[in-house]
Amino acid sequence: MYPSSSKIVDTIHTLRGEYFRHTQNQKRLPPNLRSRTVTHNTSTLPADLLGNSAYSKDSQPIHPRDTRQALFVPKRVDRPQHDLTSTASWRADAVSVILPAVVEDSKVPLLTLFCLRILITFSDADFWENILPFIPPHLRHDLLRWTAIHRPLTNPQLAALCGSNGHISGELIIVGPTASVREDQFEPLEARHPVEWDSDDSLPPPMHTFILVSAHLALSALRSLPATLTRLALVNVTAVSLHRLPTTCPLLEHLDLSYNTWLVAEKETRERLGKVQWSRWRHLRELGVRECHIPEDIMAAVNKGRWDDIKVVK
Repeated sequence: MYPSSSKIVDTIHTLRGEYFRHTQNQKRLPPNLRSRTVTHNTSTLPADLLGNSAYSKDSQPIHPRDTRQALFVPKRVDRPQHDLTSTASWRADAVSVILPAVVEDSKVPLLTLFCLRILITFSDADFWENILPFIPPHLRHDLLRWTAIHRPLTNPQLAALCGSNGHISGELIIVGPTASVREDQFEPLEARHPVEWDSDDSLPPPMHTFILVSAHLALSALRSLPATLTRLALVNVTAVSLHRLPTTCPLLEHLDLSYNTWLVAEKETRERLGKVQWSRWRHLRELGVRECHIPEDIMAAVNKGRWDDIKVVK
């Protein structure tokens, strides 16, 4: 005789209960979990999973601080970008408008200049104290141009190279951040070193070229720029009062304002270049505005009243 269906159900239920208790004992779980009934609508994870009590002291959970961390989204790490203005190739390009021959001259140097480069690279202190006084002016001039591109000088080194004149053959190149414009940078030579009227010492040639790269030009230094300048470059410098330049340097023939961030936005560009009296620069022939925004009406004002349009280097 076959057992009734109710006995079969009870037997199966008893066997399941015994199997469940057996498995719980093998897992050695706490008693409160052994008596917990198994249902399909409750969580299968412990209630204190996110609490510190479920972990040891050495393996405490890291609680997410924001939504990005909770969703395991890695934060974007901005890698430091290389400053292009600190490379020799960029500096060579920066001075190329005013001194286009510098880049070509640095490719095949003279043997004497090549030796000076080796000395200035490996024996800094001895070079400035014991060797520099015996270098003739034309080699100092070449050395000034080479160091401006490949090994910018500090203020003391630049002062030693230029001597009491403050420039070499009428040329001065200052490259930051290693060097800066001093307050008395353009003080007349007569004020610094008075010359007697009956002295045999002749005055040096006037300064005609000034190049400033990646440095600051104070208003007092801008006002004291030599009026004899015919070539002026203010490349990647802090904002300056350009409207004062026609009065300070009326003889300019080449002006380079390239790579200045304050000449990128149209509104700021109109404000700074719109105040300049371009007609006072009668000899201006070339204007460098690389990576700058120059509106068409500003260019019309630049060329107004001229027989030939100014060459614009963009």
